Amino acid sequence: MAARGSDLVEPLQRLGAKRVEATLLAVLLKEGSQGTKEIVEGTGLRQPEVSVGMQVLRDRGWVEAEAIPRRGKGRPMHKYRLVVEPQEIRKYFEAEGKKEIEAYKQAVQVLKERLG
Repeated sequence: MAARGSDLVEPLQRLGAKRVEATLLAVLLKEGSQGTKEIVEGTGLRQPEVSVGMQVLRDRGWVEAEAIPRRGKGRPMHKYRLVVEPQEIRKYFEAEGKKEIEAYKQAVQVLKERLG
């Protein structure tokens, strides 16, 4: 079963996103607001991966979480939603990719200078 939004995962990873981060972004970009359970079931990620990955996205200011109380015992689940335009995410990863390209060019230049 292909994860929802999986067509975005590889390009995001190629531009520097970690697998979990890319998967979470792809789902939120394709499906909109999603609960933890929906994400786990739709992607095959484990709940701890979702929590840690979403914290990374929250720290960037891209995602907000709303606690959904559980019936009975246990920690609340969360519903996540993007709070930035998709173009912001693209621009971030585009800039990260450009940094990598520049670092690659510099490394090649050093080898040319020293090795001919």
